[in-house]
Amino acid sequence: MKILHTLAGGAAGGAEMAYVDLLIAQKQAGVDVIAACRPNKQRVPLLKEAGVPVYEFPFGGIFDRKTKAGLKNLIAKEQPDIAQCWMSRAAKLTPKVEGCTKIARLGGYYNLKYYKNVEHFIGNTPDICRWLVEDQKVDATNVTHINNFAELEPIETRLSKTDFDTKEDSFVFLAMARLHPVKGIDTALQALSRTPDAILWIAGEGPEEQSLKTLAKTLGVDDRVRWLGWRTDRSALFDVCDAVLFTSRFEPFGGTFAQAWAAKKPLVTTASQGPSQYVTHGQDALMTPIDDVEALAQSMRLVMTDKPFTRQMVRAGFSRFEGLFKKKTVLQHYNALYNSLISK
Repeated sequence: MKILHTLAGGAAGGAEMAYVDLLIAQKQAGVDVIAACRPNKQRVPLLKEAGVPVYEFPFGGIFDRKTKAGLKNLIAKEQPDIAQCWMSRAAKLTPKVEGCTKIARLGGYYNLKYYKNVEHFIGNTPDICRWLVEDQKVDATNVTHINNFAELEPIETRLSKTDFDTKEDSFVFLAMARLHPVKGIDTALQALSRTPDAILWIAGEGPEEQSLKTLAKTLGVDDRVRWLGWRTDRSALFDVCDAVLFTSRFEPFGGTFAQAWAAKKPLVTTASQGPSQYVTHGQDALMTPIDDVEALAQSMRLVMTDKPFTRQMVRAGFSRFEGLFKKKTVLQHYNALYNSLISK
């Protein structure tokens, strides 16, 4: 069984990291996988280091003739059984070739006009699958729900708080997100202004970076914020922080909340689409309304002060992770789907 994964993708993001995570995990599990993606200084080296063959294409706009022809030649050369497309541009540019089943993995509510000739859809949340069947009228037999797994990579180099100009006895909230309005980092900064003594580490990059830094100064919290940039050492960051803050306004899934559970860290999250399908407020996390600054700040203060409650919440979150987001289980679901499609 040979699987080709195609992705255009941005410079950095959650779906892009999930792509890398899945390919590396499948490679380590003995699946014959191939990557086709844009050149990228972060993703490509990680895939190659894991032994995944990588073919780079521009995945450009309407004047890009190279990608579709290149993918067609690649499929003819490698003869994969499955071509799994990640997001709209990859689905549009990946040709349908006889003998290779074209499927699409959806991490959001994308326009299906780009998904012509897709024979099967994978939704990474129950609601995406519901939307495909009920709203987009996709035959339910052609839709499968498979979660992202949330296991973190082994820690290669341990970090300390002092690595980021933070005292060891400081209480650190970690936010991992692209610096974009939908991620609600502005709300996190406002909540921080109402949470004395807390430190906020922001791991990510994006178009809102400068405006967010200006906001931090305006709010008077810039001395309690550390801007870490885009990081690939997620497990080390989770290990050293005290709690995880997830403030998205729109998030079809959002792997950070599940990774917080895996890392046994207290989680404070907004009620965006992804977390709302999995989190039980007050049991495995604290969940606040989107853009409710005071509710977010209250939850942050509670996590900082109520240690017995926080320990109980962490145990419940880790149990949820083990039941839903273990790597072994997710890989088994992918293999079962691939085998069922190949045998048709």
